Amino acid sequence: MIIYGINPVLDSIKLSPDNIIKIYVSKKTIKKIPAVLLKKIKNIKLNYLSDFEFEKLTNSPNHQSLAAEITIKSVKGVSELKRDKDKIKKIVVLDHLKDPQNLGAIARTCVFFGITDIVIPSNRSASISPGSVKSSAGSIFSINFYQVPNLANILDYLKNNDYWILGADLNGVDYQDNCFDKFLNEKIVIVMGSEEKGMSPLVKKKCDLLIKINNKGLTNSLNVSVAAGILISRFDID
Repeated sequence: MIIYGINPVLDSIKLSPDNIIKIYVSKKTIKKIPAVLLKKIKNIKLNYLSDFEFEKLTNSPNHQSLAAEITIKSVKGVSELKRDKDKIKKIVVLDHLKDPQNLGAIARTCVFFGITDIVIPSNRSASISPGSVKSSAGSIFSINFYQVPNLANILDYLKNNDYWILGADLNGVDYQDNCFDKFLNEKIVIVMGSEEKGMSPLVKKKCDLLIKINNKGLTNSLNVSVAAGILISRFDID
């Protein structure tokens, strides 16, 4: 995968230098890479390109004359999730999010709060892309992604393995309610719905409890990545 732009590339060097295969840079931009980061990539070949070559490489005029070819973790599947479940206390499930920037922002929030596992559907869902890498500020490399063919089935499986399923929904109980205190030391799954439709009816039925964020202003909803951050922080006890 090719990522580009000064911040995404520098974040990747800082957080995941082992994921970098090649660096593409201009002679003017090399000066913008701090010496401490250059040391991290001293064994990686630097490829000098012109602006024309950068546009051809990135398909974008916003390359800032810096790009990198990176490897990403292999996306896992149902069998790996079943294998890993006993080591995971908190899981975020994303029900058909479409915007890769929202995916990246949620990954960044998860890493901030120590969550390392996100489940996404196999079809009609945002996946790891240059846009999600950029919005995650490189944090996406620290996430285990599990792609599953059927979210409802995997929620049933997790429920049967002692996870509580909490779904974000406008008709839920306010996240500040003390009824959620009992989940602080439990294994939980936080389900976030899509940007336009929220959770699908079938996924909603699988939830043990619906949770919402009460509004105090004129709008009744938040961007899904912002809402995810608030709800994830509700169950942070470390």
